[in-house]
Amino acid sequence: MSAIDRLIEGSIDVHVHFGPDPLVERRADAMETAQRAKEMGMRGLVLKSHQYSTAPLAYAVSRIVPGLEVMGGLCLDVEVGGLNPMAVEATARLGGKVVWMPTFSAEADRKRHGVGGGIALIDEQGHLRPEVYSILETVKHYDLVLATGHISPRESMTLVEQANQLGLNRIVVTHASHIYHWAGMTVEQMKRMAEMGALIEHCAFVMHPLRLNMSAKDLAAMIREIGAENCIFSTDYGQDFSPIAPEGFRMGIAALLEQGLEEVEVGLMVKDNPARLLGL
Repeated sequence: MSAIDRLIEGSIDVHVHFGPDPLVERRADAMETAQRAKEMGMRGLVLKSHQYSTAPLAYAVSRIVPGLEVMGGLCLDVEVGGLNPMAVEATARLGGKVVWMPTFSAEADRKRHGVGGGIALIDEQGHLRPEVYSILETVKHYDLVLATGHISPRESMTLVEQANQLGLNRIVVTHASHIYHWAGMTVEQMKRMAEMGALIEHCAFVMHPLRLNMSAKDLAAMIREIGAENCIFSTDYGQDFSPIAPEGFRMGIAALLEQGLEEVEVGLMVKDNPARLLGL
């Protein structure tokens, strides 16, 4: 068995998109993705939609594809009412695991696309809005994973700091290497959030030639500087032009190994840290 196969076996991809999707074409539906993950020996997947809670779908898929941990969550975009603590509680009661702060509806993400408006987490004084604190309380009560979504680096720093002070212990900085390209999040900011207890997520998608095209060499260097023990590697795949997520995971793992990351380092990012994050 190759190092790549050893790492895929028992791995968890915490960032998987799927079809159908109301806005974009997707490569595969949740069932096909889960079946492929099981065939490859993966341990689990987290299904992500920008428009709706994936907790019920994850429950259904896990019943049909036994032996694979299929988990869901919620993005706090306008389709679910934005910063809506009631939607968070409903997702938690349905078995959801992850709550992402706004993604496509985030003010920072809309600004990146040259569009005004959007959801901001902080006010003009730099303080978290009251509704964000309500969400953090719900996340803490149900012991969910808090993910930063597509918010700005400044918002991410404030959110992680406050979450840490409130005693949340499952925090992930969503595809930080994407935000590095999109909004200038620095490695020093990533390291600071790691010091506050957050896991820093990097996705195979950041290396895709049709999008951000970050070199594997640069991504590996970023991971080394932050420390693999503080990072998660996932895919963010599901696009119609990308590999099906489990195969993309395998390709991404291979790219990091090719750049000299040790098998134990990659194992931390695709097995140990995701399992700890999700409470498995």
